[in-house]
Amino acid sequence: RLASILLVLVITASFALSSCAPVAGDYDIAINNGRVMDPLTGFDGVANVGIKDGKIAAIVPAEQKLGGKRVINATGLVVAPGFINIHGHATGGGTDGGFHVRDGITTEITGNCGRTGVFFYDMPGAIQFTPYPVTDFFSEVEKQGLIINIGTYTGNITLREAIGLKEKDEPMPEQIARMVEMAGQEMKAGSLGISYGPFYAPGTTYQEMVDIAEEVLKHGGGAAIHVRYAIPPPRDIEACEEAISLSKDSGIPILISHRGGQVVFPASTDKLIDLITRVRAEGVQVASDLQPYTASNTPLKAAVFDIPLEPFARLLDVSISDVGVGAAVVIDGKTVIKPGDSFVSFEQFYDIRDRVKAGEIPDPTVIMHIYKAEKIALYFKSPFVMVENDGLIVKDPNTGKYTGHPRGAGAFAKFFREYVREQGICDLMTGIAKCSTMAAVWLGLDNKGRVQVGCDADLTLFDPEKITDKATYVEPGQPSEGIPYVIVNGVLAVDKGKLTGSKSGKVIKRNWTVPGVLPELGKAATTDINVLQQP
Repeated sequence: RLASILLVLVITASFALSSCAPVAGDYDIAINNGRVMDPLTGFDGVANVGIKDGKIAAIVPAEQKLGGKRVINATGLVVAPGFINIHGHATGGGTDGGFHVRDGITTEITGNCGRTGVFFYDMPGAIQFTPYPVTDFFSEVEKQGLIINIGTYTGNITLREAIGLKEKDEPMPEQIARMVEMAGQEMKAGSLGISYGPFYAPGTTYQEMVDIAEEVLKHGGGAAIHVRYAIPPPRDIEACEEAISLSKDSGIPILISHRGGQVVFPASTDKLIDLITRVRAEGVQVASDLQPYTASNTPLKAAVFDIPLEPFARLLDVSISDVGVGAAVVIDGKTVIKPGDSFVSFEQFYDIRDRVKAGEIPDPTVIMHIYKAEKIALYFKSPFVMVENDGLIVKDPNTGKYTGHPRGAGAFAKFFREYVREQGICDLMTGIAKCSTMAAVWLGLDNKGRVQVGCDADLTLFDPEKITDKATYVEPGQPSEGIPYVIVNGVLAVDKGKLTGSKSGKVIKRNWTVPGVLPELGKAATTDINVLQQP
């Protein structure tokens, strides 16, 4: 009997010791002492995470230290689901992927604004790759190698161009039928859905959009739209009403993209929030996204500046002091405007514009502070709005300098710094949801946007007190800080703030139904680690 008692005591003691001892070598990456935050379950507590074979293999109490090939002491860091850029225009690799991943992004959703794949305005070194069929895009990005994951919509403009339609051409019924057929083929190949760009292709008809949406919905896809008009009121709201009608008439869940136009006009922001809130309560599947910057960044030679600037400025309630340059303006060897400085008069603006168009001086890029910061904050507060960056950073092959809008390098860090930490528009958990979980649930990415056992090991580790954007309008190629570790499919892509050179990203080919729903936010916080054991 004494021997039996001793055996029980030995087994009990061994179990107690093993529960606190490191499990050496079991995991590819072990993250100890981090503040694990999972918006879907509301879990918020210090815990340890074990990663193996690209998946989250274990989440255990803080006292049960984990070991592995690489052990990260995450004391003081949040362990969050990797950020999902739900409105992107990048490749997921190369220069743009390197900046995005250092901003915490682990998944890029591209093919927005009506063009499949990657499309951006006239920037030296920018990639213009908008292929049909979508399989060509998948092949190309897989060939280049992916730093982060990437999925794409099929663009309606891409379909239009494939059958010979120009921007202002309205399609004939037989052409609509052909695009419907093409959209169905795209869905079978793995496209996430359809993105519309009637702003860029005004010949796009409502019937065209509805017919394509109905076909896409049959195959389980969703939709996103750069609405027909950005300004002025009330056309900006009318354009959003068209998008909502599209969802009502076709049944497709729709994402109203980057509502910059509404944060220009204070009254429009309030009207749009009320509109979307009302129709969502009626059961319409509509959501939205926004990037957190107050200024646009457009080449001076762009067609938008062919018209007189004064009426445009009055409409937007800005002055010439709100209009600056991203690079120095040098005329006859003399610097007349320094990088980041404003034009001194409309006359100076026109003179420099004409010199740029004539090829006399390089294009300095125009920075226009037209968006109202208080309305950006108000829009972000809305429970249906997600964070995105709508951009990328590229390297000019002629100068070697990085060009682009700073949002291509710092949007997510800026959101946490300015809107969560400094302004407190939402709590940290809600901020993480807006950067990750909401997008995952909306798109049906059931293994992403979560810190749960069995889910993909896409994780962003950041210091909530130090996460900061460093990119500026003058120097956009500066990576964010305060994000020391980013893990993509179980591989460190950012290690102590530096790129590792890994290419563990994957192409996301949809084979499920995009639900187009949003998670309930504001769940009561819990430290019950059991909620993380089942994805």
